[in-house]
Amino acid sequence: MSEKNESSAKKPLFERLGAWIGTTGTLLTIVLTVWNTQTKNEIDRREKDLRALEVQLKARSAGVEESKERVERYKWVLSLLPGLTEKQDEAKRNFTVALVHLALTQEEAEQLFAGLQASSNQELQAVGQSGVEALETEAINRLVLQMNANTAEERKAAVARIERDYNDSPLAITLTLKLYEADRIKSLSPSGAINGLYFLSATDPEAWNQSHVTLARQALTQIQSRSIGEQTQAAMNKLNEHLARIAKRQ
Repeated sequence: MSEKNESSAKKPLFERLGAWIGTTGTLLTIVLTVWNTQTKNEIDRREKDLRALEVQLKARSAGVEESKERVERYKWVLSLLPGLTEKQDEAKRNFTVALVHLALTQEEAEQLFAGLQASSNQELQAVGQSGVEALETEAINRLVLQMNANTAEERKAAVARIERDYNDSPLAITLTLKLYEADRIKSLSPSGAINGLYFLSATDPEAWNQSHVTLARQALTQIQSRSIGEQTQAAMNKLNEHLARIAKRQ
């Protein structure tokens, strides 16, 4: 066989071998790509699980610390209980009630004083009543002050809440009237002054007493001494009309 014929016979074998190597390389590349992808996905999944576990551990740790803090607060409140039954020094007892409330959340304080009210011990019942009254006073006073807040949203929300929940509360009337005392009226904004007047005008006449009427007259005098606009004057007129209705009932 000539060299030319031998070369022709061998050529297909080399081509087949090259094709096989190329195919094998491609398959190997595909297999490695799939393996790398699966490996990366597995690593990502494990990292995600580890992060989730870390978050859970942090949350549990925070919960444990919060529980410890709560226990310490409860122990401190328990140490204050003897002062709640103080008979001779009412100021000390009131101060103790304030400390208890300061140490507890609103819900915790309400539960504590409600529980004391249900006690068979008359002294503890009295303490519970004092605590409940203190909580209510604080809630009302907060709304009264918020009627003079910086933002319109906060003022409107406070007016709506106090008119809805404390329309017949003598305490709410008293605390609102105190806003117009000579040493406090300077801190009232025009909006705050108007809000207070409209709340007073919307209260139940049956909740008023003569002391309230006297304070209201003094408040109107204090407001009149200031530079007032049409809205304030309109609010004052409504309160004067309300006082007239109250006078007819008394």
